[in-house]
Amino acid sequence: MAALAAPVPLFLEAALGPRYGGELKVGVVELPATTDPGAERGGGAGLVSVLVHETLVGVEEDGFPSPALAQGWSTAAGGREWTLRLREGASFHDGRPVTGADAVRSIRRFLRSPSAAAARLAETLDGGRSFRAGQDGELAGLSSPDPRRIVLRFTGAPALPLAPLAAPAAAMTGPSGAGAGPFVPAAPVPGRRLALTAFAGHLRGRPYVDRVDVVMLPEAPAVPSEMAGGRIDVAPGEAGITRLAATLLLVLDPSRPPFDRPEARAAVAAAIDRGDLVRHLLPRGDGAPSLLVPELLPPLGLGEPPAAGRVTGTATLAVGRDVPPLVSQRVVAHLTTLGLRVAVVPSSPAGVVSAPTHARLMLWSPEVPEAGLALQELSALAPAPVAARAELAAALDETDFARRRARLHRAEAALRAQWVLLPLASVPVSYRTRPGVHGGVVDLAGRLVLENAWVEP
Repeated sequence: MAALAAPVPLFLEAALGPRYGGELKVGVVELPATTDPGAERGGGAGLVSVLVHETLVGVEEDGFPSPALAQGWSTAAGGREWTLRLREGASFHDGRPVTGADAVRSIRRFLRSPSAAAARLAETLDGGRSFRAGQDGELAGLSSPDPRRIVLRFTGAPALPLAPLAAPAAAMTGPSGAGAGPFVPAAPVPGRRLALTAFAGHLRGRPYVDRVDVVMLPEAPAVPSEMAGGRIDVAPGEAGITRLAATLLLVLDPSRPPFDRPEARAAVAAAIDRGDLVRHLLPRGDGAPSLLVPELLPPLGLGEPPAAGRVTGTATLAVGRDVPPLVSQRVVAHLTTLGLRVAVVPSSPAGVVSAPTHARLMLWSPEVPEAGLALQELSALAPAPVAARAELAAALDETDFARRRARLHRAEAALRAQWVLLPLASVPVSYRTRPGVHGGVVDLAGRLVLENAWVEP
């Protein structure tokens, strides 16, 4: 009998696998005030975007577009015209079919959003610049010849012209504002809680879990007790679901003291011990000071090291609330050692990007995980040198993959050259999970994706 009983655990283990049903309670640092598509930043906003919405295209790990609500595309006129075919049977949460008219309306909304990817699309689309600026209501480069197709016409033959459409702000919505993502928002409490139910009509099939509840965490130290009490299943933390998908970025304002001199900015770059941050405060991080994480753009040589020096005066430092407190305290300590008096201004992950302070410390992940678009987004965070803008423009228009990669490396180096954008480390975006939760992933844009998540009974 003992011999017959022994294999039973093996059979039970083999039978364990993805199952339908159950719910997940996810804690986040901040929740957006709305579920509408937008360019908001932070883990909460990224999670909501992938739960509620779907874009025309996605982006593969190599940066090339992949089908989503558009099942395929073709090109004509020497790469200046692209026709996207909408997926047969795709629908919004309210049951309405996804049509070409919906795509045109959504792209028009996207082009006038604050998205950096929208700015890139507007640069290349026929009539895009004047439309984005509000100077013209017509948009010659966008049309829908029938309900199943849209046509994009460009002024030239740009490289990766569809990649901007993978931005969260480019998500498709119906006439009533309904999304087409894997979950349907059911009971939102703006900024505090969002309940969602599985969408059976999702283009990639119904998600495994029946329900996802996204809630604001009371505070980071409370996460272990919240999980132990069963009130949270998934929350930001150092174990479980993880990916090197963010850059710890210090942005200095070169337009006013104390960082108006290149020597002062170089002294800041020299004073911050990146290795110390990674060894002691950022487990599984990467201390190579490149603007993009290695999966987006493998790092090359970093040129001449910054010269040490001393900087005096007073500086305000905006710190994103998703930056670990010990990390921001260590950065402040390095700045203080230089001779600076630093006043810290806590900011939301969205607010820190544009905070009117002398310096900003943030965890930055790209809007679209493609190296060219990511560098263009970074170039908008601070005044970019003329050489950097020229290199980046050339890289974005380069259609040969090898030459594009070389130009992107030169553009990345040029963006770092004036010590305005200071990458301190590549940082893992991580979520801890309770036992029995499987299938969640973090994508290259640092967003938690729960489409294929499932829970044990």
